[in-house]
Amino acid sequence: MKRTFLFVSVLLLLAIIYLIIMNVNNYANINYIYSSFIENRPTLVQNGEFYIRAVRVSTYTLGVLISGIFVGAGTVYMFLDAQKNKVKAYQRELEKTSISGSTNASRVEVLEAKIKTLEKAFNTVIDERTALELQIKNLNIELDKLNKDK
Repeated sequence: MKRTFLFVSVLLLLAIIYLIIMNVNNYANINYIYSSFIENRPTLVQNGEFYIRAVRVSTYTLGVLISGIFVGAGTVYMFLDAQKNKVKAYQRELEKTSISGSTNASRVEVLEAKIKTLEKAFNTVIDERTALELQIKNLNIELDKLNKDK
């Protein structure tokens, strides 16, 4: 698609350059402004209600071409700049998401470490309880023996 547009734009540019070359000696009258708006100007000729000036068609075409290039470039730059701003905003959003994701991942790791610590402490307490229950049983057996011996 890009190549098609590039090819068409080069063809149009060549066609305009051809028209410029072919019309170097041709003149055209351009109406500038109503005569009631300005005073007499030496470079302009009054023709009825308008001030006109004879301009070469090639000069006029070249002026239109150059102004078209600048208007087109300005329009493209405007849209390109808007797209760049959107891309930068999207990149900032992705960075925030990745930062919050890594923050969440580190929080999960911390919580998992706490859970493991609590599980170890719980297992230790269970082992101590089991040991104490065993001691209590042994003591109860000894008490029973002592009570029988009396």
